[in-house]
Amino acid sequence: MLVRITTSRPGLQKQAGLTLIELLVSLVILGFVVTIMSGAFYQVAQVVRIAENVNGNFQGQWVRLNALRDLVANLALPKNVEKPFTGNDTSFEAYTLAMPQGDWGQVTLATATLKPNADGGTDLSVSAENMPPLIVASWKMPVVLEYQTIQGTMESIWPPMSGKAEDGLPRAVVIRAKSGEQRVQMLAVYDGIRKPESDGTKDLARLLGIESK
Repeated sequence: MLVRITTSRPGLQKQAGLTLIELLVSLVILGFVVTIMSGAFYQVAQVVRIAENVNGNFQGQWVRLNALRDLVANLALPKNVEKPFTGNDTSFEAYTLAMPQGDWGQVTLATATLKPNADGGTDLSVSAENMPPLIVASWKMPVVLEYQTIQGTMESIWPPMSGKAEDGLPRAVVIRAKSGEQRVQMLAVYDGIRKPESDGTKDLARLLGIESK
């Protein structure tokens, strides 16, 4: 009877787990991955923050500019008012149905004024009686106001020096760079009634689209 004797050698035993070198290599690789990912996360966070700031500034500017367009597009002709719109290169005064600080539909005498700001640009504020001034637009340069007639010509003061009867209200208010001929912005074109008739209530009703007998 043969008996087989087997012996096990220490060098032939199977190892369980990682060696110290493998563990160190894994830690180094993990450190590289964490470093790369943290940089990527930081960049994504920066992009999101900048996008939010730009979107917030754009949205605010868009709202303000549309409020200014509404003010010009909804000019009114109250009864017994000889000059419903007066203006020069730095300000204008007009009756409107759309004040940025109030509800739509109430005829209000508004004053819009250009003022230099601390950044070397220009702010346009709108105010009225019992309403504090509100900055509704800003430009990064000195600008002036101009007024477009029905014929398409530009005037620096209103009413125009020509004194034409059809020029009771300007066709549009234009923002122009003070240093040159560059047109920065044209506010909403006004296509309503331009000269008061004998019955001012009929004019206002027609402006609002209401038949008045």
